Amino acid sequence: MEQLGWLESAEQWSELRQIRNEFTHDYPDNADERFARLQLAMASGEHILHIYERFIARLQERGIVS
Repeated sequence: MEQLGWLESAEQWSELRQIRNEFTHDYPDNADERFARLQLAMASGEHILHIYERFIARLQERGIVS
């Protein structure tokens, strides 16, 4: 998707997926670690929203969605 221009960086997308997977499937006992993962997931969410907005804009440019 990076080569087609839909993603800025395939590596960055992989990192976001890894953060999501760790947040969803790993349950650390340490509260500080859980909180750190929550903060990382929230910060990543902002970037995912930016990617989503770029996707929608490209789809609108192509007349696929309005």
